[in-house]
Amino acid sequence: MKKLFLSAMILLGVSLFSFAQNDIDAFRFSQHDYEGTARFMGAGGAFSAVGAEFSAVNVNPAAIGVFKKSEITFTPMVVSIYNDNSNYNGTNSNTSNVKYSLSNAGGVFRVGLGKDNGWKAIQFGIGYNRTMDFNNIYRIEGVSNNSSMMDPLVASANTTLVRNPSSLNDNAYLAWQTWMIDTLPGCVFYSPFSYESLNQKLVVESSGAIDEVNFSFGGNYNDQLFIGATIGVPVLKYDEKTRFSETPFLPLEGIDSYSIYENYKVRSTGVNLKLGLIYQPVDFVRIGAAFHTPSYYGKVKNTYHKEMISYYANGDNSGIYERNYAFDYTMTTPLRAIGSVAFLIAKRAFVSAEYEFTGYGMAKMSSNDYNFDDENAAIQSKYGACHTVRVGGEIYVTSNFLLRAGYNYMSSPYKQHVNNATGMHTATAGLGVRTKHFFADVAYVFKTRSEQVWLYDSDFVDPASLKNNTHRIVATLGCKF
Repeated sequence: MKKLFLSAMILLGVSLFSFAQNDIDAFRFSQHDYEGTARFMGAGGAFSAVGAEFSAVNVNPAAIGVFKKSEITFTPMVVSIYNDNSNYNGTNSNTSNVKYSLSNAGGVFRVGLGKDNGWKAIQFGIGYNRTMDFNNIYRIEGVSNNSSMMDPLVASANTTLVRNPSSLNDNAYLAWQTWMIDTLPGCVFYSPFSYESLNQKLVVESSGAIDEVNFSFGGNYNDQLFIGATIGVPVLKYDEKTRFSETPFLPLEGIDSYSIYENYKVRSTGVNLKLGLIYQPVDFVRIGAAFHTPSYYGKVKNTYHKEMISYYANGDNSGIYERNYAFDYTMTTPLRAIGSVAFLIAKRAFVSAEYEFTGYGMAKMSSNDYNFDDENAAIQSKYGACHTVRVGGEIYVTSNFLLRAGYNYMSSPYKQHVNNATGMHTATAGLGVRTKHFFADVAYVFKTRSEQVWLYDSDFVDPASLKNNTHRIVATLGCKF
């Protein structure tokens, strides 16, 4: 029945365009998972009140005011090992992936102002730090509980006011073009895969990062008050490849299986402002505070390709249909607030703790060509406050050799336990060698988190449990002058 509608649809110029941008994008691109130098990461990133660490300037700009010398730092090696384990209806799947990257490069330049002036020095800094890593790959596979992705598409098709393919939404139209949805007499839609027991498989591979270029300025007042400001320019790059397939145990109406392929790319550059201070009331205590304005991305460019292929049991041919589009929009991420305290021990060690608040429900999307009211409402209803705690320490074992350790906890940003996502736990360790003019640091970082993933939107599909473990080795070189 379906081919009777094809020529009419071409003449009518029916658009298959739909928006892939949604609340998940706003949340994804608002996240921070700070990387940087090996010293910063080895001590759990807890440098907001300690200062004098280049990557800490990205969290509390006042950290630049604590520098006593000029410094250049470079992190040429970050090796990340991603391990994912999923369980879907009793079937376990494991994936592993290794990536190499750079996480930091930059310099701080100090200008002394003289001993008689309350302002001891001013500092300038420029460089970049990685604030979010999107690299990962996971696989979910198992036997469905008599559910198919076609079920909600058929249900949606049969609720349209005019039951013909010109009224179908994008996904249902793809299924219709590849014979996964067809019509019975009376224009009633059905699918041979509906309510069948199927082997289902989902593979998601993502890559990219947010690398933030920083322009910083700070000052030191009487070695007691340190202030700083940073203009951040986040550079966003995100790529995602997805494959979903369903295969019956025996061909259904001559169809052996079908697959859906999606390729999604996002590029943008934004801007933000960070302000911070560190106050040292006594020699062994420093208290820090910082505020990050929302990042504003004036033009988020994304492209999207999707195709659906059905494979026939006789192997003679297959139905293929695809679509492409590009769309631009603007996005504003949430603000952040950070408080911290550090205890300095005889100039040989420190112990530090800090708290960061992020309200993910404040993210916004907008465009002149599309009304994002539904997406922005979903952001407010799904995402809430995220609380992050970082603790860390460093000790000189000898005059030149240091040991470091740290721990982070980031709470789930979802409201009402959406996805049953747990918080993210991070444990770190590191060591370093420092001389008068040169230093080298190495760190190990372990992250773990869990959540539930639904293969598609249906009341009848069971969620899969997904656990991600990331192992990261970081090495930094630098010099002081």
